Amino acid sequence: MICYLCLKPIKEDTTWSNFLNPQHRTICDHCDDKLEQITQPFCQKCMKPTADQKCSDCIRWEQHFGQDPLERNVSIYTYNEYMKDLIARFKYRGDYELINAWKKNVRETFKEHFKNQDLSIVPIPLGDDRYSIRQFNQAEAIAILLTEPIHHILTRQDGQKQSKKSRRERVFSNNPFQITQPSPKSILLIDDIYTTGTTIRQAASLLKERGAEHVQSLTLIRS
Repeated sequence: MICYLCLKPIKEDTTWSNFLNPQHRTICDHCDDKLEQITQPFCQKCMKPTADQKCSDCIRWEQHFGQDPLERNVSIYTYNEYMKDLIARFKYRGDYELINAWKKNVRETFKEHFKNQDLSIVPIPLGDDRYSIRQFNQAEAIAILLTEPIHHILTRQDGQKQSKKSRRERVFSNNPFQITQPSPKSILLIDDIYTTGTTIRQAASLLKERGAEHVQSLTLIRS
């Protein structure tokens, strides 16, 4: 077995446990140690690290826009320097196979927080120009790991990258999404990185306008 992150062989200890219940590992211990999973304390709505129940991002949204269309976000990893390098390889250098390194934790997180809910999986879409450059949608790649039906009901206009905008520009940017059909009642949005939450909330607002009653999100990283 080869680690999807460093491409080195994975050494597996031989025990009765893994002999009787073999599992295909996708990442070595060395790389796994460099990935930081989010731990308490964090905002109970968006999982931003904070000692408060609700973080400044969530409070700021409610102050400016009123009722929050997003019920909660669940993220898995922090955006440390190692993860920044991996995301650059994944999104901007087209190393799609990296998605397999996160498969186990994505599936376990979904099962822990969402499995027993009747949810429609909706990945955050890319604009046509950006998709033509990358040749894949990173949010859809994460959604595919869940092995649940995916609903492609959102489209997106191309515009300036979120990473190029200031925090204020992100929060007050125009909604880039359109919806192609009435929304299912309960939605789980999927995206790679949650920064201010603007992208997720813009999608959630539109879905609520078109019939959704509950909108949550699962994101790989909380920045």
